[in-house]
Amino acid sequence: MVLSNQIKKREIKKHNYEKFNERNHLYCDYVKPSPKKPKRLKNKRKGNFLTRLCFLLILSLYGYYVCPYLYFEYLKPIFLNRFFNRNIKININNYTYPTRRYLHNSFLLDRYLIVSGNNNSKEIRNIKMTGEFTDLKNQLEEMFKKYPNLQPSVFVWEYSTGMGLEINADKQISSASIIKIPILFKLIRLIDETSKSSNPISLTDKMTFTEEFRTEGSGNLQRTKADVDYTLDYLANIMISDSDNSATNMLLYKIGGIDAFNRFTRNVSLKDTSMTNWLPDIEGLNKTSAREVSNILFNIDNPNFINPKYKNTIKEYLAGTKNTHLLKEKLPDDVMILHKTGNIGKMLGDSGIVYTGNSKKYIITIMVERPHNNQSAKTLIQDASLLIYNYINLMK
Repeated sequence: MVLSNQIKKREIKKHNYEKFNERNHLYCDYVKPSPKKPKRLKNKRKGNFLTRLCFLLILSLYGYYVCPYLYFEYLKPIFLNRFFNRNIKININNYTYPTRRYLHNSFLLDRYLIVSGNNNSKEIRNIKMTGEFTDLKNQLEEMFKKYPNLQPSVFVWEYSTGMGLEINADKQISSASIIKIPILFKLIRLIDETSKSSNPISLTDKMTFTEEFRTEGSGNLQRTKADVDYTLDYLANIMISDSDNSATNMLLYKIGGIDAFNRFTRNVSLKDTSMTNWLPDIEGLNKTSAREVSNILFNIDNPNFINPKYKNTIKEYLAGTKNTHLLKEKLPDDVMILHKTGNIGKMLGDSGIVYTGNSKKYIITIMVERPHNNQSAKTLIQDASLLIYNYINLMK
């Protein structure tokens, strides 16, 4: 009896245990474990190799392209130059918002803004043509076919008839030293605008030539000693006559720098004319177009744009240009031309006002994009200038 009770108790325990295991999903028959998949060592090694190769490639590209850019554009100008020369002042906005140099024309509450051109009496007047020199244009285009590697931009306008011609005149191209014409106009306007202020600027004011302004390229000021004072009149004169880059940078600093220049061109609706580099602009990032340079010269006689008392001063500067080997080269000796040349590797040009021996007067701008220092651009400008002169001079 005792044994049967023990057996019964054992069966009850067994039954309860099975129920417990079934309820908790623990009761099961022996299950043969599934065989493990063999390791694919070969594919794993291949994947590691490709990953490492891609990583090394990305790292190499980063070191070759990104690191030098970060060094020259950010680390050196912001930190190293300031550490070694504490007189250098860094505007961090130039690096956090680099396009501000040419994508704004106004400044308000420490913010650079883009506003539409001011439609007032101080705006540049655009040249309006009464007709086209069709025959002359056809002759020029036929001439240009001899120079397939060159891309000329031409604008011509004759005063008495109001007729002219244009070939790619609205194309924005590198300005080279022709940018010195609008710099001169901005300087003269600044002098006129401040004449009645408490701190007027005049051509007799002096600036000190320091090492910071010494730059390579055209002009002799770079070869003179520093810490010498020069009048604005002298600097403006050699900026045009000698195309002096050091003098240009001094005057550009005087008018407020590249920012002020770009605000000026935007405010007077010169949409194709802008500066990115101080001179010399070897890369050709400073831009203009043949039409806009011609419009600037046209406004010498606009009393609402340039005070008439400075008109002759500007003309004297332009008449003193020493490089006469482009527009002037093949013209008669008695022809007078007020002009400014420009010459960098990718562009050669000349822009001016020509006074013929037959009492004719016309504005001409020829700017030629070329393979680096291709000398055939010089011949093209000379021949085109002579053709235009003969056509207008003999015109009734």
